[in-house]
Amino acid sequence: MQSHLQVQASDIPSLARLQTVHGVPREVIYDLVLANRILAHYSVLDTFGHISVRHKSTNTNEDCYIQAAYRAPASVELKDIAIFRISDSESADEHDQRKGPLEKHLHAAIFRARPDIQAILHCHAPSLVTFSILPQTSPARLRPVVHVGASTGASVPIYEIREHNGDGTDLLIKTPGLGDDLAKKFEADVRMVLMRGHGATIASVQGVKDLVHKGIYAVLNATIYKDAILLSGAMGGEVPVRTLSKEEVEACGDHVTAVQRSWPAWIEELGEETGLN
Repeated sequence: MQSHLQVQASDIPSLARLQTVHGVPREVIYDLVLANRILAHYSVLDTFGHISVRHKSTNTNEDCYIQAAYRAPASVELKDIAIFRISDSESADEHDQRKGPLEKHLHAAIFRARPDIQAILHCHAPSLVTFSILPQTSPARLRPVVHVGASTGASVPIYEIREHNGDGTDLLIKTPGLGDDLAKKFEADVRMVLMRGHGATIASVQGVKDLVHKGIYAVLNATIYKDAILLSGAMGGEVPVRTLSKEEVEACGDHVTAVQRSWPAWIEELGEETGLN
């Protein structure tokens, strides 16, 4: 892994500006590239998912975030990372006017609403989409069922875009107003919000490594829960599915120490496809 860290910022002008002009630590940029690659490797991210990490620019003193500028996660490289203002989702670098992802407004809005959130993931994992189309009051609504799945919290609200923008949208968060509406779902104890017929948005107050853990195990938890529901149904519903209690979720915590063990292994699984060389 050390060989990948020998990339010189001077070889990539946009990377050099992130470090020298805006004060983004090299390790933060590298971790964001790796996060994209890891989550794509685990099929949490498809070609349209995206991740952001909060950062205050030392150049303008503005609250900003860094993110890959419209590149499929599995292909993200150091040169793809750009910096955007939290105030309006636009580029914070006058020399780099690349656009962010189409749904960039959800990142800025959530960062504005929750100053404690440090990293955000938006994905379209099929197992999460499955639960997004169930009513919020459904007995089969998404809940944590395994200890590692507890990191996305006991309560997983569903965002219904019809309530905010009528029945004729493409379900995407393409305006600041829709971003603000989604952000309202991220109350103090909420770590993941399902988006009906669309996907999920996950947030971490710990940082991007914790966010990767949350993403991987949110998908695993949903897959296991769906399988258990199907098995219970096949047996006439006589065997109930047992979910974690609120107290168990709190006891499981955020698995911060587990991330320190997992991160090097996830990088190892990428082999030479880290995006850092």
